[in-house]
Amino acid sequence: MAVPNEKLLEMYRNVLTARRVGEKLYELFSSGKSGIPWLHRGIGEEAIPIAVLANLRKDDYVKLTFRMDYCLFAKGIEIRDCIASEAYKDSSQFGGPRSRFFWPEKGMLGHTGAGGEDPPIYLGAAVSIKYKKTDQVVVCVMGDGFGNRGPMHESMVMAASWKLPIVFMIHNNQYGMNISARRDGWMVNDLADRGKGYGLPGESVDGNDVIATYEVVKKYVDLARNGGGPSFIVGETYRLGGHTVGDTQPYRPKGEAEEWWKLDPLPRYQKTLMDMGILTKEMDDRFEAEIKAEVDKAGEDAIALPFASLENHLKTAIDVV
Repeated sequence: MAVPNEKLLEMYRNVLTARRVGEKLYELFSSGKSGIPWLHRGIGEEAIPIAVLANLRKDDYVKLTFRMDYCLFAKGIEIRDCIASEAYKDSSQFGGPRSRFFWPEKGMLGHTGAGGEDPPIYLGAAVSIKYKKTDQVVVCVMGDGFGNRGPMHESMVMAASWKLPIVFMIHNNQYGMNISARRDGWMVNDLADRGKGYGLPGESVDGNDVIATYEVVKKYVDLARNGGGPSFIVGETYRLGGHTVGDTQPYRPKGEAEEWWKLDPLPRYQKTLMDMGILTKEMDDRFEAEIKAEVDKAGEDAIALPFASLENHLKTAIDVV
C-alpha cells in the first residue's frame, strides 16, 4: 500500500506532537499546581492512536485507551482541550467538552469508570450507524487487560451477528496494572487469535511501526466503511513506564524496558522518513519549534481554566441517558 507523502508527514507531526503533549502533561503534573490528580504516562505508545486517528473522518466514532486520550488532538480537538480534559478543567466556554473527553459531536462517547465496560457504548454507536445507513465507522481501542472482560466478548458476538461497522482494537502495551498481559492474562501467543472465535477477520501488527499500523487499521476501517462488518486488531507496543507515575515496577524483569526503548516509535519513524527523503533536518527543526510553542501555549491556557463543575458533569450524564 502506497501511503501519500502528505499523510506520512501529517502522522509524523502528530506523533511528535503527541510526545510533546505527553511531556507537557508530566511537567504540569510534577509542578503540583495543575490539578491533574494522577498521570498514566503513554510515552512510546503514540504510534497506535495516531495511526488510528489518521484513518478516521470527523464524523466517525473513536475510543482510545485512557492512557492515550490526549492524542485526540489528531481528530481535530484543540490541544488546549486535550490538556484541560486531563486536568478536569472546563473548556466549554471555548466550545470544548463540558466533561472529560465526552464530546458526542466529535465522535467521543467517553469512558466508563471500570475497565472494559466501554465496548457496549461504542457498539451502540455502530448500531446507530447501521440504522441510519451512513458510511461512518467506529473504532474501539482497549487496553490488553480490558480484553478479558465480559462486555468486550459480548460486544464482539453481537457485532459479528449484526455485521456492524466497528473495529475492535487491543492496544497491547504488555502490562496491566502490575501483571504481564502475556504471561498472566491472555495465555495465548497471538492475541489476535481471539477474534477467530467470533468469526472476525483481523491480525496483529507492530504497534511501534507507524506506517505498518496505519496500513493495517486502514484495511479494516475500509472494510467496515464498505459494509464488510467488524474486525479485531492487536497493536503490539510497550508500556515504558509504570502504571502511574510513582509505580516502582517490581514486577518488570530487569532490562526489559531498556530493550523496548530501542523500538521507540518517534526516532524510528523519523529515521524512516529521512531515509525515504520525505523528512529533512530543516523540516524537523521547524516542526519542533512550532509544536513547542503551540503546546506551551495550550498548557498555559488549559491550566488557567476553572475546574469542571458538578453541574456540568451532571448535565453530561443526563445527555448520555
